[in-house]
Amino acid sequence: MKRTLIFIYFFIFLFTSLSLGQIGFSPKIDSLINLITNQSVALVVRQLSGDTVTIIGGSPYTIVSRHYANASNPKAAQYILEKFQSFGLTARYQNNGGSYGNINVIAYKPGIKFPNQYFVICGHYDDMPSGSTAPGADDNASGTVAVLEAARILSTFNLDYSVIFVAFDEEERGLYGSKAFVDTAYFKGDSIVCALNFDMIAYDGNNDGKCWVVTNNPSDEYASDFISAILTYVSQLQPEKHIDLTANSDHASFWTRNYLAFMMIEDENDFNPYYHTVNDNFSNINVTFFRNSVRAAIAALTAFANNYKMNFVHTPLPSGPYTSARTATVVINSKNKIAGGSNAPRLYYKINNGSFIPLNPSYTNLDTFKFTIPGQPLGTTVSYYFAAQDSAARFVCTYPAGGKGINPPGTIPPSQVFSYQVLNITYACIGTGTASSNYPFTTYWMDGRTDMLFTASEISGAGGNTSQAITQIGFNVISASSQPMNGFKVKLQNTNLFSLSGFVSTGWTICYDGTYTVPGTGWQYITLTTPFYWDGVNNLLIEICYNNSSYTQYSPVYATSNPNKTWGQYSDLSSGDGCTQLTAGTVQTNRPNVCLIFNQVSNIANNTNTPVSYALSQNYPNPFNPITKIEFAIPKAEFVTLKVYDILGKEVKTLVSEFKQPGYYTIDFNASDLSSGIYYYRIEAGTFVSVRKMILIK
Repeated sequence: MKRTLIFIYFFIFLFTSLSLGQIGFSPKIDSLINLITNQSVALVVRQLSGDTVTIIGGSPYTIVSRHYANASNPKAAQYILEKFQSFGLTARYQNNGGSYGNINVIAYKPGIKFPNQYFVICGHYDDMPSGSTAPGADDNASGTVAVLEAARILSTFNLDYSVIFVAFDEEERGLYGSKAFVDTAYFKGDSIVCALNFDMIAYDGNNDGKCWVVTNNPSDEYASDFISAILTYVSQLQPEKHIDLTANSDHASFWTRNYLAFMMIEDENDFNPYYHTVNDNFSNINVTFFRNSVRAAIAALTAFANNYKMNFVHTPLPSGPYTSARTATVVINSKNKIAGGSNAPRLYYKINNGSFIPLNPSYTNLDTFKFTIPGQPLGTTVSYYFAAQDSAARFVCTYPAGGKGINPPGTIPPSQVFSYQVLNITYACIGTGTASSNYPFTTYWMDGRTDMLFTASEISGAGGNTSQAITQIGFNVISASSQPMNGFKVKLQNTNLFSLSGFVSTGWTICYDGTYTVPGTGWQYITLTTPFYWDGVNNLLIEICYNNSSYTQYSPVYATSNPNKTWGQYSDLSSGDGCTQLTAGTVQTNRPNVCLIFNQVSNIANNTNTPVSYALSQNYPNPFNPITKIEFAIPKAEFVTLKVYDILGKEVKTLVSEFKQPGYYTIDFNASDLSSGIYYYRIEAGTFVSVRKMILIK
């Protein structure tokens, strides 16, 4: 492993197991990887690193160094060759010449269905430093052990694709061995599906199980599938995916010839302090972490070489006042035939905290399956997941990932499931006019303030409910500006006023305080972080204001003629807050059309109490299209940033960037201008940092 330039990564973090494509659970793979034990990996790494004597060519020998210029290095190559041969595999040297005699060691396992398509599992066996003693237990006897253990376990196991097991020489000099191997394959026209490179997988100083999966963009799907395999089979590991284009290990040689490849390595933020020293020995590795890394390698390789994978496409069912039956549709694709009959795909659902109930498809057409979830009463929470297995009953996938059980599929649920609430909500929509109003989103200016008055009779006539709280306020947007409104506040109060002759400065309840960007056209709703009770007797007064230092265009909304019910002002204040410094204003002829959503208190996700700890919740729905909600909590006043990143680690949205008071907050994220894919949202509040993953499906 070359550590040069190792920290120029764009980085992203994976915290959840939801994925469009996922590696399935196979009882056979689970049994195979359990043959990898602490004792089995420890013995081989001790022999390769000179911690104990081994037998090479029928005689005892201690491999004191694997440095390319040391006489022990060719003996290490012989040790690896004899290991391959002892497993019954066809094995050979690849002699690449060079001043020190570069020797790769290669073994081959033919595939049954696709013998001319290859998965490569590799690691380099040479090490550092250059003196007479170079144990290299972690760098990179550990990766070589992954290759050898994979060869041992899979030597008698049938695979659809062929597998090449390779131990490369002279990686430390400049990837010499892997370059020779890849160039040879390229000029022969070999079809390498993907290469799995393992380099330094045995050190975990803080015992947190973190490891890095390093990839480039073309190889990202296999890197994600490798992470899926880790989460399915070796949950003790905590993988992080990193995009890195530097040539720091043998996977990069494959990229130069446009082959797909990725690398697994230990956590670079907990890097082996004995790297390239005489102390990189067996006593300084974490054997349990090492064993788990080797298990992950074999689980993924076996799944790859047998296409134990399914892709799911499903739009989660939204919450709402839906008491009738709901139809959940999923599209499932796999290169293995999906089972039918009694083992056909299923949906499992449960009511509140009950047990999961299986459902068979109510409709099937090729890869599309529909399931009818029975209607439920208001106030119910319904949780559900999908499950499918291949027709040969070799593996099962659930969506979300993590479930198990075969014949029928998915009897053991995943830890994370989809859910929706049958909400007892009431819509009270007032105004049907088609006039255009620049209020309340007057973002052609830097600061704006709008008061809007709605009478009790209007609210009652529209269905307003005094037994419920107002939790959302919606406006029908004609065109949307991309201008975020900072210091954005929504205030409500019950009032005896019947007309407006100026701004009202007292009596307000602040129900939203943060940053808001109009998400798009049509009805767009602002979720109140503090719900508000209309008393049913008085009129309702709403104020919306913001404080910006920049401007773009208005976000006009549809409005209805109703004089003396709207008062507004906008300006470019050089200092001060539009919510307090705009005090003049004028009466407006048209009042914005509004929809008030009333909700039962028990269904309100936000809590008006002060949180006792920081939290960043999983967005919902997830996956989503194109709007989702992100909730977070801060126990004390902090400057808060909440940003969204794409899969390359590039910032694509800033949702919050301001000082926040203690409380619970809900942010609406509209991704209508983004393409489908995986995104990450990251919060910083003081010393609190948290990252979560979300999936956009269009």
